[in-house]
Amino acid sequence: MNKHIENALSKYNLTIEKNIAYGKIDGYEVNVINNPASVGPVFYFSTYLSQEKKKLFVDRIKFARMSLVVANTFDLGVFVVIGALTGGTFEKKFPKVIETIINALNFLNAPKADICPASGVPLDSENSSVSIYNGLKITTSKEGLVKYNESIAKANEEFKKEPNNYLKGFLGIVIGAIAGVAATILFSLLGFVSAFSALISVFLGIFLYKKFGGKPNWVMIVMSFVTTLVFIMGYILYAYVVYSVAYLADLGITKVGIDALKYCLANYEEVAKSFRYDMILNLVFCVIGIIASISYAITQSRRPKQLKK
Repeated sequence: MNKHIENALSKYNLTIEKNIAYGKIDGYEVNVINNPASVGPVFYFSTYLSQEKKKLFVDRIKFARMSLVVANTFDLGVFVVIGALTGGTFEKKFPKVIETIINALNFLNAPKADICPASGVPLDSENSSVSIYNGLKITTSKEGLVKYNESIAKANEEFKKEPNNYLKGFLGIVIGAIAGVAATILFSLLGFVSAFSALISVFLGIFLYKKFGGKPNWVMIVMSFVTTLVFIMGYILYAYVVYSVAYLADLGITKVGIDALKYCLANYEEVAKSFRYDMILNLVFCVIGIIASISYAITQSRRPKQLKK
C-alpha cells in the first residue's frame, strides 16, 4: 500500500495486506483497494441500502464537487474512488473526503457493520461469517449469504436466456467507431495523434451497444476492439488514398483509388515514409487507447458472482 494512503488510514487501525486494507471506519465495514493503474484507492462500504438510497448517496458525493472523487454502487453497498495527482495530495484531501462520505451515509441512515448488507438482518457471532465478494471481505448473515447466492444464480441463468441482439448492438459499436474517426480527423487537423480517438470510440460504442439491446459479453469486447481498429486505421488509409490521387494529379499523372496509393508508395519515398510513419503511429495510439479502455469493457460484461466463504 502506498505510504501516503497508509498514513491517511492509520487512525482507523485497518488490516493492510499489500494493496488491500480491511476493517471499519466509523462503524462501517470497509475494503480499500489501491490499484496502481487507478487514479486513486477505491473505498468499498458494505451496507444494506435500497437502490434509491444508493443513488442518493452517489448524488450527494457528486454534488459535493470534490476533485477526482467519484462514487458508484455495487450489490452490497457503495464505493468511492478518491483520486489525487500525488500521494501527498491524497493525504491532505482524505480527511475532508472521508468526512463527506460518512456524513452522506449517516444522512441516509445507512446500516453499519452490525447489519447484514445482503439481507438487512442484525448480525451476531452465531449467524454471521465473512465471505469473499470479487476480492472483497463482506460480513453477512447465514440467511443473507444463501438468499444472495440464490438471487445471483437466478439472475445469471436468466441472463443466459436473453437474446444476444448482436446486430442491434453492432449498430451502437459502429456509431462509436464513427465518433472515433471524427475525433481522429479533429486531432489530425490540430496537428497531433491521440489515443483519445480509440477511447471515445470504445466507451461510446459499448454504451450504445447496451443501449440498443446488445448483451454485454465477450462478443461485445471483440466487436468493439476490431471495429474501432478497422474504422480508425481505415480512415487513415482512405486519407492517404485521397492524398495520393491529388499528389499524382499535380504531377500530371492520372490514377485513382488504391492504385494511386500503390504507385506513390513504390515511386515516391517521401510519400512512403510519411505513410509508414502515420500508419504505425496511429496504430500504436489506437492500440493504447483500446487497451486503456478494455478494462471498462470487461467490467461492463462481467456478471455478478456469488459470495464465497
